[in-house]
Amino acid sequence: MSASLRIPSLIAGISLLLMAILSPLGLLLALPRGQFEIAAMTVLVVSALDVIAAVALFYLFRGSEPIFAAIAAALRIAYGAVFVAAAGFLMAPVDEARFHAFWELGLFFIGLHLVFVGFAVLRTIPKWIGVLVVVSGIGYTLDAVSQVLRPENPLALTEFAFVGEVILLVWCLGWGGRDRADQHRLAEA
Repeated sequence: MSASLRIPSLIAGISLLLMAILSPLGLLLALPRGQFEIAAMTVLVVSALDVIAAVALFYLFRGSEPIFAAIAAALRIAYGAVFVAAAGFLMAPVDEARFHAFWELGLFFIGLHLVFVGFAVLRTIPKWIGVLVVVSGIGYTLDAVSQVLRPENPLALTEFAFVGEVILLVWCLGWGGRDRADQHRLAEA
């Protein structure tokens, strides 16, 4: 990687970080309290951040695995579109059940996105990060599928699956886009 990739890496990392902060505020605090407008606005902002992250991650990893990077970007943009549609169900008239159904559909797309990002990064960054991202993606995807197949007793892998995405976020902010010598110096510090 080169210094020219540092900017997309930072954009991806900052976008992922903002999503990690905003999503719980809107979906775990505002939504359960019936603050649907706040939850809907949060979903719309997070959807925009998803598109920004998708484009930045594409530019970051297109040099190593262009097909996987392109598919990953398309899947994250699809997730953003599904999430925008879900936000519509939080506006009058509110249909929280449909919001959750669309959100679960979106998690399928984000899971596949992470699988393709994981494959795209295997040649670029430490393999263990790529493996964790793939495992995260599989967790999200299995949760979404189990929600459809067994809605009365779905899996709850997402509670743990997010770890790979968080590690990718940290890598993007700290090491992404730096050349190998810079990465080695940072790791030693």
